[in-house]
Formats: sequence, C-alpha cells, structure tokens
Amino acid sequence: MSLARERFRTVLSTPDCTLAANIFDPLSARIAHMLDYEVCFLSGSVHKVANLAMPDIVLVNMSDLVDVCRRITRIAEVSLMHDGEDGFGNAVNVVRSVKELEAAGVAAIEIEDAIPPTKFNQQDLGLFSQAEQVGKLEAAVAARTDPMTVIVARTTALAQFPLDEALERIKSYSQTGVEAIRLAGLKTREQLEAVHKATPLPLTVLSPPDNMMNDMDFLAANGVSIVMTGNPAFGMAIQAIYDSFKHLKDGGSVADLAPREASAELVRQVNRTDEFIQLQEQYLRT
Repeated sequence: MSLARERFRTVLSTPDCTLAANIFDPLSARIAHMLDYEVCFLSGSVHKVANLAMPDIVLVNMSDLVDVCRRITRIAEVSLMHDGEDGFGNAVNVVRSVKELEAAGVAAIEIEDAIPPTKFNQQDLGLFSQAEQVGKLEAAVAARTDPMTVIVARTTALAQFPLDEALERIKSYSQTGVEAIRLAGLKTREQLEAVHKATPLPLTVLSPPDNMMNDMDFLAANGVSIVMTGNPAFGMAIQAIYDSFKHLKDGGSVADLAPREASAELVRQVNRTDEFIQLQEQYLRT
C-alpha cells in the first residue's frame, strides 16, 4: 500500500501531466497495470454499474465501494484514486469512510462538494455550503491512519458559480490540509489559469475540453498533475458484451466472434497464469 501511495505522490510532485486509466473493476485495473499506467481512477458512476448494475444515484453505500477498492488493490499493483463521492454523509461519516477506504489500499480519496441526487431525473441539487464542505475536508485529513494517503478536494464550483466565487471556494478547500484539488466542469483555459493562480496545490481534471485535453503542456504548465478522459473503456466493454450475447441469441455462430476475442496469450497475461504456475511449482508438495 505504501509503495502505491508513494508512486501517487511522485506523480503529483512531477512537473508533467500524467494520463490516468479510468478503470471500473479488478479486470480493468489489471490491464491498466500491464500497460504501465501510473495512476488508475475509479469513478462512482461506473463502479456502480460495473459491480452492482445500478445507476448513479444514492442506492450504493460506502461498504459497496470499499469492497470494490479492496478487490482492485489486491489483484493489481496500481496507485488507485477513487471517487469517495460526498463521503457518504456528514463530516462524522467522512471520518469512517476515509478509514475504511484507506484500509482497502487506495492511494487517494476524493471528497466532493456536490449534493448527491436521491432519485431519478432529479434537478441539480447544488453544492454543500462552503463551511460544511471545509469541515468535511478537515475531518477527512484528520481521519487518515497513513499520512501517505492523499485526500483530494473535488469541486464543481466552476460549473455552479461565477469565477470569483468558485475561486474563493477553492482557496478555502486548499487550506484544509488536502493535498490536491479535483476540478469537475472545467470549460475554459481562462478558468484553469485562474485556479492555478488561486491555489498552490496540484490539480486533477476529468475530461477537459479537447483544446486542453490535446495540449498536455498547457495542462502541466497550469498545475494539472493528472488528467482523466472519461470512461471509454467501460462503454466499449458494455457494448462488446451486449453485441456478443445478442449475436449468439440471434443464432449467430461462436466462430463469427473469434476475430474480436482476446487472444489466448493476452488472456493468459491478464489472469496471471504463469504467476500461479510458478506458485504451484514452488509450494505444492503433492
């Protein structure tokens, strides 16, 4: 665990911008590890669908997320940053959430300021008050058992407020002891430049506009240490499963699907066949 957290901190401290792998389960985390991604990110929305087949509303509890994180960190040696949502309640709930998620082996825990929806098609509920969110972030920082665990303040203030109000929130979050700021809803270069001037902390950004996503030098120059591209692998996996099942249900042959399947060698690498054969040879005495 400490090694994964050290790697994550190294990424935050470098002057470059690192592309994270948006994973959704232990299998995708294992593949990201094989491809040498330095950071993996688990978002709340995809982990709910991938592991529980549920939509992104409050039907999932903290223990569900802890279970997924534990299975990921046990099977893949990755520096895992995950979406801790609102901490699953008030500041006291945040304390327990951080302790449980930290024990599951994550490297970084995001606590966001957006009020989570409680039913389908609900209008945006806005953000928790600045004072309440500051208290939750301070509680998250204090709850850490391992000081190497990174607490990330996630905010959608740029999408909710005028720039000056959003910057005031970001400044206040930066003084809570968190060690990175996550920007959601970033739209313009001017916003990013203003945030970079407002906080000394490294930034992480999800799905910035193409004119920024395609300019890693600009992102790095404005304090962005980690950038994420959304969840294309997750969407492709759902489509591939659906297409293959439908093909067979409609009477198609297994042979027709063979060109689109992973090779036996790739499957062998993903499931670590050789590693387990080595363990058998080393320890089995029968």
